[in-house]
Amino acid sequence: MASQKKFTKKPITEPSSIIPDSLFQTILEYGTITKVKARTQLVTCGDEITMIPFVIEGRIRVFKEDDVTGREVLIYHVLNRQTCIMSIISALRNLPSKVDAITCIDSTLIFIPATVLKEWIYSKSEWKNYALDVFMNRYNELIESIESLTFDNVETRIVKLLNKHCKREGKTKIQITHQKIADLLGTTRVVVSRLLKKLENEGQILLDRECITVL
Repeated sequence: MASQKKFTKKPITEPSSIIPDSLFQTILEYGTITKVKARTQLVTCGDEITMIPFVIEGRIRVFKEDDVTGREVLIYHVLNRQTCIMSIISALRNLPSKVDAITCIDSTLIFIPATVLKEWIYSKSEWKNYALDVFMNRYNELIESIESLTFDNVETRIVKLLNKHCKREGKTKIQITHQKIADLLGTTRVVVSRLLKKLENEGQILLDRECITVL
């Protein structure tokens, strides 16, 4: 009997995180557009936030790194026409950044001074509503992550991770190592490799060097 499909291939949509057209035009007027190479460190934990990045095209990875082990925990990705709520919160509260942020791919970003966004909280209701929507969206993602850590086994978490990659990228071929998956899920490479092989034997995925294809 054929194994039940565990993967979906529909593109990801996050309407509450996408900047509305009218607000996006305002951001373009006030901001500075910059092309940034992949793996550029935008924010380091402890930084003072003076500029807020908005993604025109590209992707930013926001994460927390352990000072002792160097292991990373992914917080979220910032996609096209989105911004980083952690940077906004730090700027509004005049607090140092609690996270790191790095570009995943070559990206086109627009930077807005934090002082401008502080003023917009009081003067532009559309910006205030958008910031609250982004906060709630990230909060819901956090709840889902906690539920997954609490209730899901490692295989289910691997499937959810690969599904999320497929939806975000809009393609079924994922460039990722077994070790990277292990780091993201807080487990070991040996466990990940064993479960990926199981999924391959079930006809769910195809494994290649530093690459996984969802079937």
